[in-house]
Amino acid sequence: MRYTVSNTIDKPLEEVIEKFTDSEGVKHWMEGFQKMEHISGTPGELGAKTNFYFLHKKKEMKLLETILEQNLPRQIKFSYESSMGYNEVEMVFEKLTENSVSQTNNSYFEFNGFMKIMGFFAKGMFKKQSLKFMTAFKNYVEQ
Repeated sequence: MRYTVSNTIDKPLEEVIEKFTDSEGVKHWMEGFQKMEHISGTPGELGAKTNFYFLHKKKEMKLLETILEQNLPRQIKFSYESSMGYNEVEMVFEKLTENSVSQTNNSYFEFNGFMKIMGFFAKGMFKKQSLKFMTAFKNYVEQ
């Protein structure tokens, strides 16, 4: 499953990237975020691995994030692995004006087990969740 969602953030590119790369800020825009655990590599750099822990519907969920590409301030690509499957997220930032940035999320999913069936029927739900995180990030940056 593949999809793209985007929005516009009304702040300068430098400020958007500063907030996006601030690991302390994640709790302000990723609903359910509990903690992160650096595993290997240099944080924020190509190949770095980090475990993210979330609470979703009273269940703990762990995702292993790996940075696949790092070309900030323009683009960064992550993979996320969990028991549900594999997900790649490419986040692209494009300066529109001195005080606005286009943020685009290109997502790709491969599901395991029962999630293969759910994923087929729930594409809209996944897009909605990605847009929810992006909107929360936009609000965090613009506040």
